[in-house]
Amino acid sequence: MTTSSHPVVVGIVDKQPSVLGFAVGEARAAHSSLWVVHSTGRPPQPGDYYGGFDLLDELSRTGQAVLDDARRFVEEEAPELEVEYVLTSEGPRHALEHAVPSARLLVVGSDDVPWFDRLMRTDVAGHLALHAACPVVVVPEQAYPWARDGDVVLTLDGDTSADGPLQLAFEEADARDAVLHVLHATPPGTIVSDAEEIRANLAEVVAGWRDTFPDVLVLTAITTGDPKKAVAHATESAALVVVGRPHGRVIPFAVSRPLATDVLRRAHCPVAVVPPTYRGV
Repeated sequence: MTTSSHPVVVGIVDKQPSVLGFAVGEARAAHSSLWVVHSTGRPPQPGDYYGGFDLLDELSRTGQAVLDDARRFVEEEAPELEVEYVLTSEGPRHALEHAVPSARLLVVGSDDVPWFDRLMRTDVAGHLALHAACPVVVVPEQAYPWARDGDVVLTLDGDTSADGPLQLAFEEADARDAVLHVLHATPPGTIVSDAEEIRANLAEVVAGWRDTFPDVLVLTAITTGDPKKAVAHATESAALVVVGRPHGRVIPFAVSRPLATDVLRRAHCPVAVVPPTYRGV
């Protein structure tokens, strides 16, 4: 088996088995190496300047313990993987940004707050989701093992480019031997003729990707009005939800159409945020 030159990169804060488990599964499926990155960098705290080298040593020891736990987990789950463990004193955002240019995928966790709030409000996952050159997957921390045998759900709307999300969604469905659900949200009040045109355009776009990925079973749906029921039903057994990166310098997903926003708020599975320039690796 040939290992891809584009690793799956995972940033861990502490013991995060769901995050590591997802990253291990992605590396296996893509025949990629895995980089496990832990940052000891943090904003200065009161009293830090009095701690001196003792504080730095303690942070280093704690960080190494985190990586040692990760190493034991990965070796038990996937001893065949080629893995690099990176301990850095850089801040987490910069440490992961430096790893991203060569990465196939960047995986981050939700720490100890709800993952959607983290994605919306913090400067690590939110910044990377908006600016990273590769797809970013945010994984909620739940009981391991993570179910990889569910469907892949792709949400499309008029605010994001479709090419990058379609590429990743088909890749993931193909690698998982999963059904791909393609959902498109149209604004409430869309007239019948416009809705039919959207449906025809969506069918044409998906047909082209079916030629490239003939083994992927694709189910498409057009939603109008309140998309909550369709989203809830489609994500009940999803292993991954794929959304496009919003345009512009905005708060993540603040101006996305209702379907994408609802998926992000309701999904209890990993969510991949894909840049429009993604073309696979």
